[in-house]
Amino acid sequence: MAVLVLSACAAGAGRSSDIAERFAPDGAFLTVQDVALHYHVTGPEGAPAVLALHGASANLHELRSALEGPLAHYRVIWLDRPGLGWSERPSGAWSPQREAALIAAFLDAMETGPVTVIGHSWGGAITLRLMMDHPDKTAGAVLIAPALRAHVGEAAFYNRATLWPVVGPVITHAVVPLSGPGQLESGAASAFHPEPLPDNYVERVRLALILRPGPWRANAEDMARVNDHLAAQEERYGEITQPVILIAGPQDSVVSTRRHAHPVAETLPAGELRELDAAGHNPHHGEAGAAAVVEALETVRARLTAPDARNH
Repeated sequence: MAVLVLSACAAGAGRSSDIAERFAPDGAFLTVQDVALHYHVTGPEGAPAVLALHGASANLHELRSALEGPLAHYRVIWLDRPGLGWSERPSGAWSPQREAALIAAFLDAMETGPVTVIGHSWGGAITLRLMMDHPDKTAGAVLIAPALRAHVGEAAFYNRATLWPVVGPVITHAVVPLSGPGQLESGAASAFHPEPLPDNYVERVRLALILRPGPWRANAEDMARVNDHLAAQEERYGEITQPVILIAGPQDSVVSTRRHAHPVAETLPAGELRELDAAGHNPHHGEAGAAAVVEALETVRARLTAPDARNH
């Protein structure tokens, strides 16, 4: 048995190496608090600054592949969230609070001034944590299909098992790299439902990066404790006075719009929900959804300069 496990781990290491070579980092790295964070910047210098935070199991290319063109007139920072894509994550128990603090330090190092944030799915929860804990770093937000409230159900078994001793390393280093590639397209398709999976989506967004041991474990750490993380912050959303527009679809099968976006939009003092009837969990990849994100971003920025918003 031990020989079989070692053999599988060796094969998994080879597959992980292939993925890393195929989707090598092509952005810049900035070391913040001894943590290397990977990012891209697009758009003209001097344009309004936007920070894009992707969701679980993803990397910066998930948002960038859909929105770089529509947001070409903004200065957008596409960040691999800590632990995912090619960004590192420090050791120790991780939480949205720690992640927001690291991102705030990253923005300081980038000298961006306050940014408007686009957060997708779990990136929406990180966005609101950033706005609550570091309001001076943010200037409003657009949340796409955000996951924001606790009691979303039990974490998937594979996320919990990834953190177990003995079993976890085998899952991370052998099972996931070897069996994961065959599951990527079907998993992505279920997230897009009822919308169709875009052509070449898995390749374009470099989804296979999640199958590498580091990102897989980091994502499992987030998702295994998702209810605890959200319970620790959802009662504070009323503190956020900056404008926030939530974009979601009633048919989202990954994150319930009724459970998450509806009540949080009502809780946020300057919140607004814009529903897209035909959208699933990734509306920004469709023409109408991308246009809705741009329109929401422009609305948020306009509200920030309105007379009744200047004291927020």
